[in-house]
Amino acid sequence: MPLRLPDLTPCYFCEIVAGRIHQWGVIEQAALTLAILNGRQYEIGQCIVFPRRHAPTLLDLTGEEAEAVIAAAQRLSHMIMRAFDPDGLLLYQSNGLGSGQEVPHFHLHVVPRRTNGGWGGGPPLLAEVERGAVSLDHTEVTEEKLATAATLRLPPTP
Repeated sequence: MPLRLPDLTPCYFCEIVAGRIHQWGVIEQAALTLAILNGRQYEIGQCIVFPRRHAPTLLDLTGEEAEAVIAAAQRLSHMIMRAFDPDGLLLYQSNGLGSGQEVPHFHLHVVPRRTNGGWGGGPPLLAEVERGAVSLDHTEVTEEKLATAATLRLPPTP
């Protein structure tokens, strides 16, 4: 039985791949993947890696795409460690509405974690949103987001 997916047309990540939106936050463009700064910066430096091809969930990735996503996440993790020296790194990924997936395109979050970062034990702490400490507007471009994206941007990979 297929997973129920969020209804989002056109696909937000496919629009980024096509170059129609969100180009300010592109960190890395590789043959099979894109990495972007998450527009919702629960932790400064939080990024998202996704395949260029539309694949709704982990179950839809090819083996080659899965390997490419992990390789991109590892490259980003090294960059995040150099740039921000966090206390830890969190990778998380949701499949289907039941897990909280918001965009119907597979994506892996790469999050620098700080001891006093305010997330508690897991991603994203809803209390932070309810308190208004985190803006839910992922399309809002701020100077901090631009600077963070520039700090993390990697050269193109073959």
